[in-house]
Amino acid sequence: MNQAQKEMEEAVEEWLDAHDGFERYVTATQSLYAVFVQSWQGSRRNLAEAFGDFQAALLKEHEFKHLEVGEAYPFRRPGCQ
Repeated sequence: MNQAQKEMEEAVEEWLDAHDGFERYVTATQSLYAVFVQSWQGSRRNLAEAFGDFQAALLKEHEFKHLEVGEAYPFRRPGCQ
């Protein structure tokens, strides 16, 4: 196996691992959101903002910095924090 082929295989493996991690993250977020919605007592208009605040509080409580989260999941809609 030549060096280029080895590098390609390593890059593919790393990409697939990252994709699997992202898929787990999305699924876990959807599950968390579903439970959050069931317990939400406020206005539907404020639901998305409240969930975003809830996520930020969880990350802060567990000592994750916004920058670390952004590096792990850099693809967000413009304007989303």
